[in-house]
Amino acid sequence: MFMQSPQSPFGNNEKLKFPLSYDLKIIVISGNNHDDNKAMCEQIFVKLNVRFSNWRQKESKKGKYTSYTVHVRIIDEMMMKQLYAELNSIPGIKMAI
Repeated sequence: MFMQSPQSPFGNNEKLKFPLSYDLKIIVISGNNHDDNKAMCEQIFVKLNVRFSNWRQKESKKGKYTSYTVHVRIIDEMMMKQLYAELNSIPGIKMAI
């Protein structure tokens, strides 16, 4: 799974400033139960005390993948690292960015 580095996503070498809010995109293999996938992600958010809202779902053009986009608020770099590590443990997740 790809883990977003705590470097700025804007291409310069500035460190991210926490807390930060952004849209997290989670790519899963289609065919898995969408409600189960969302529930597992939500359990991780609650466990790590990550605020989340505004779930959106989209199928890929060929139907091979489903992407979930959810707005999250991350308090610090440790929380970010834990979040991506936990999401990586969910079967069927290809990446989170």
